Amino acid sequence: MLGALRRYSAFVPRTLSSAATRASAPRTQALNLNRLAQLKSCVPARSFSNAIRWQQQALAEAVQETEAPAGDGFTKFQELADRQLVHQNVIDAIKRMGIETMTEVQAATINTALRGTDIIAQAKTGTGKTIAFLLPILQRILENDPSLATRSGWRQTTASDIRALIISPTRELAEQIADEARKLCRGTNVIVQAAVGGTMKSQMLRATQRQGCHLLVGTPGRLRDILSDPWSGVAAPGLDALVLDEADRLMDDGFWPSIQDIMGMLPNPKDKDRQTLMFSATMPREVLHVARQVLKPGYEFVSTIREDDAPTLERVPQKVVRADGFENLMPALYELAMRETRKAEEVPDARPFKAIVFFNSTAETSLATAIFNNLRSSSRNGRAFLSRTPVLEIHGKLTQAQRTRASADFKRLPGAMLFSSDVTARGMDFPNVTHVIQVGCPSNAETYIHRIGRTARAGKEGEGWLFLSKVELPEARQRLRGLPIQPDDTLQSANVNMTTPAQLPAPVAGVLTDVGNAVKSVDPSLLSATYRAYLGVYQWLPTKQLLVDSLARLSRFGWGLSSPPKVPPGLASKLRLNGLQNVNIGVEETSLRSGGRLQGLRSGGSHRSGGGNGRQGWGNDNPAW
Repeated sequence: MLGALRRYSAFVPRTLSSAATRASAPRTQALNLNRLAQLKSCVPARSFSNAIRWQQQALAEAVQETEAPAGDGFTKFQELADRQLVHQNVIDAIKRMGIETMTEVQAATINTALRGTDIIAQAKTGTGKTIAFLLPILQRILENDPSLATRSGWRQTTASDIRALIISPTRELAEQIADEARKLCRGTNVIVQAAVGGTMKSQMLRATQRQGCHLLVGTPGRLRDILSDPWSGVAAPGLDALVLDEADRLMDDGFWPSIQDIMGMLPNPKDKDRQTLMFSATMPREVLHVARQVLKPGYEFVSTIREDDAPTLERVPQKVVRADGFENLMPALYELAMRETRKAEEVPDARPFKAIVFFNSTAETSLATAIFNNLRSSSRNGRAFLSRTPVLEIHGKLTQAQRTRASADFKRLPGAMLFSSDVTARGMDFPNVTHVIQVGCPSNAETYIHRIGRTARAGKEGEGWLFLSKVELPEARQRLRGLPIQPDDTLQSANVNMTTPAQLPAPVAGVLTDVGNAVKSVDPSLLSATYRAYLGVYQWLPTKQLLVDSLARLSRFGWGLSSPPKVPPGLASKLRLNGLQNVNIGVEETSLRSGGRLQGLRSGGSHRSGGGNGRQGWGNDNPAW
């Protein structure tokens, strides 16, 4: 990296524009599921955004619009208490949360749900749907047992006293829902428990057996595990309400068999009446099929997504940064973070820089976190302003407690960077995210879109950025064909050819120097783990030699190593790396010496750069690429 610090031409940053959003009143619709079940959830359209619009039009044609009694004109939560529809203690809890006015989805669903009607609701994530289903089911619990309505002293409650069950696709979202439920129940005797994977089952069971449970929130796998365990004592013979949240994600991730098992352990609806609420951001065929099976006849369909409401994908400006190599990705990310942080501080009334940065592996996530934490501790050339932007990480190898803490901190902080694997790509509601940055080619268009959905929420603006090395571009064009992504060349560090000595402007040289120094203090085992992760993630590159050549460039010019990290013989054989140049096969022996610098790595042969066809157009739909 340091060898390239001599010459480069500057670019003038472009101004990002944001699309205006249009709003109209929510509507309630009567759903013809037999018609919708015949619709395909995916269409071979030329443009992915056209496919989204086609689905919206098909949905509109398949439902018959009726009058919209769902909200009954209510817009303030206090009105529900004034009409004696919801207990005042619950409304007081909402007020303590700083909420007085209903969102669209709340106004469109709450009163209908309070009448006991089953509902399937289509609403965007981040629009207040959690309270939209929590408030009605909590009121239902209180109506069926008025003694729970007021906080009092000790009360005998058991683990088999579950009145409401909420099923969520991810443990982060389940924990978020449980936290929200506890806030709503603060003035009552209703007890909330969470059952999620990644935590000690025995610990959750002890708490549930000791405290009891009225409202249980959990992920499908853990709920099935607990309810099927005859020794757990957890049961729901008196179940009053069932909620399927993020129903489309539950179907996408293959949870339906687990949900069927769970429902088989619940009371038969013919013997014990219960209310079922389903919430989903999209309405694919699988969700509609499930709705026909779990909702009672006479249920209502509510949508707050209008035909003229542009999807997040179309409203968010999206840019792609075409980096010269993998070694340019961290400098370019650092340059963008500095630029956007400075812009937020200098522009009056601008929102603080708050970004989620997605990576394709946990090792990449951990390495980027370590590098940026080292960068934050540096005060060279006045770059200490980045130290005012906390850096957090969340991925599957952290404990549940660590993930919960990172999630809570990121929600609380006005400005921060959250480095993440795909665990937060869908469902989590993080407020005021200004940027979604994806480093590396996403596995498919759906993953890209789900990640973009973390910004531009609740009527606010946001930006999407995609960082790719040039060797990734041909595959990315195919996977993301038709998406509204435009090239951006304003990050100078992305375009530096680090294999060639050159004179660079001071700002670019400073970026590369900062990142190079930050990498020197990184644990060598983390570099080795990331190298191996790259070998797995990028198996789809045209040739193995192109992959190892590209990673050799990263190792030498991005990480400052004299040769790439070694690959264990078994892994090298499995990945078919034997006989290739620029790959070291053996057991890695590294040590930290002299302030954490890497020492003792032997040369692994000549280092050639992976070229790739990085200057082609982006197919017929994105010629600018």
